[in-house]
Parts: sequence; C-alpha cells; structure tokens
Amino acid sequence: MMPLLRWPTRLFAYGLFCLLDHCIWLLIQLLPGPRLIGLARRRPWTRWQLQLAPARQQLWRGRMAWLLRTRCRRAGWASTCLSRSLSGRLLLDLIGVANELHLGMSKFSDGRKVPHAWLRDPQSGRLYTPGLTPGAGAPLTQF
Repeated sequence: MMPLLRWPTRLFAYGLFCLLDHCIWLLIQLLPGPRLIGLARRRPWTRWQLQLAPARQQLWRGRMAWLLRTRCRRAGWASTCLSRSLSGRLLLDLIGVANELHLGMSKFSDGRKVPHAWLRDPQSGRLYTPGLTPGAGAPLTQF
C-alpha cells in the first residue's frame, strides 16, 4: 500500500498545519469569545470550498485526519484543543468534508473544571481530535 504522503511532503504539510494552528491560537487570544464562536458557526471560509471528486475527497480527508492526529500528539506551546479543532474545521470545510465542533467541560477529582473542544465526523462519529473521556465530563454544545 502506498503511503498517503512521503516524509519530506509530510514534514512540510505538518509545518504548514502548525503555522495555521498558531495563527488560530493567536486569533483566540485576540478576538472576544462571542465573535470567535460566531465565526466558527458561520464558517465564512466555505466560500473557497474546493469541488473534489469523492475519491480525491476521501484521500484528502485521510491526509487531514493524519495532520490532526499528529498535531494533537505533538502539540506544545501556542496550541490548544480549540485552536487545533478550529484549524481542522477550516481545512475539512475547504475540502467539503462534514464535521462537528464540540465544546465541553471536564471535571477533575480535585474539583477543577477544564473546558475542552474536539472535532468529529457527524456520519460515522469518528473523532478527528480527541474528545472527552466517557464519564469524565459533559458536552455543552456542538456546531
């Protein structure tokens, strides 16, 4: 089986995705919450959606899923679950793949509450970014 991308291309694609993730993180820091959530709901970037054949769309969906999984495992400074989920949403919307952004809250045993965001495929339920562990928190909204 052929790999989706060769390693130099993967490295370049991952670098660009990290840059997008950092830019989204910066937007999260600068924009007020209601405005940011409004952007995520309206999805103004869908104007530039690519019209891909189903086979090409599946290929690109696999590539985007790999980028999101890799970024979630290796995320560091200036990257949050919300920035990764919004970055993934933007890219998946551009190739015409359905996705849902979920926001939820986790509660730790010491009483701390931590917000969390994740991205999932509405048809299959497959997670593009890690979600809440069952029983560890409550989903609040999805869009």
